[in-house]
Amino acid sequence: MPIKTIFVPLSDAEGAAKTLNAAIGLGEGFGAAVNVVHLRADPTQALGDFVGESVSPQLVEEVLTQAEKRATAIAAAARKAYDAAAKTAKGVKLSYSESTINSDVAVETQGRLSDIVVVRRASGTRDVGARVVAEAALMGTGRPVLVLSTTPPAKIGTSVVIAWNDSLEASKAVNAALPFLTRATRVSVVSANAGSAIDQKGIIAYLGTHGVKARGVSVKAGADAGKAIVSAATRAKANLLVMGAYSHSRVREMIFGGVTEHALSSARLPVLLMH
Repeated sequence: MPIKTIFVPLSDAEGAAKTLNAAIGLGEGFGAAVNVVHLRADPTQALGDFVGESVSPQLVEEVLTQAEKRATAIAAAARKAYDAAAKTAKGVKLSYSESTINSDVAVETQGRLSDIVVVRRASGTRDVGARVVAEAALMGTGRPVLVLSTTPPAKIGTSVVIAWNDSLEASKAVNAALPFLTRATRVSVVSANAGSAIDQKGIIAYLGTHGVKARGVSVKAGADAGKAIVSAATRAKANLLVMGAYSHSRVREMIFGGVTEHALSSARLPVLLMH
């Protein structure tokens, strides 16, 4: 399916300029519209820290006032980043709006009406907003999610590594990435083997039916398959990693680690994920 609509949810202004410029660049390359939605925080969420405690009306009012000020400042910064990015856009249909409903609902609703969702990678464990947006897009939209690196490359998808483990999620990711793969100058299928080797002949043949020439690469998974895959992508000088998301239980991966968790937290290149 061609990419004609790109959805960019912004939970804050951190990294907004780089995220918007990358999304607009994709819009220019694919001839796609870019729809940006700022997910404005609900000031009442700030009261969550006081649940179960007895607080005065004055304190509640002060907390809400400060939360509203923060939300207004973030909204202004996000809009400023959008306006600056829009000035450099060439031939791309852009839209900007602000949502005040629950962020998960906003991401899921708009994401399901888009061809791909573009988000930034969380900058650390405390960057809850970015993580929540990425997971809402992954788990609730049924669309491919492009998680950008901290500093996105000038071009995304000219050199692609596919993390292949023969899972349903990986198959969906490859299919969703075809608009990138058919344009790429180099495609590698990488499998992290833990014991028996993963057969890559089928996926390479499938890619060939779409005119994509891919080479197979096998690496030893060791104790961390995610690290092995990301390292292989780095060695291949890839500017896009394609992989299925949460092939194992999401809770299990969050607790014990996994390929998806490693990619979300450590990959230094854009990662296209599909659940």
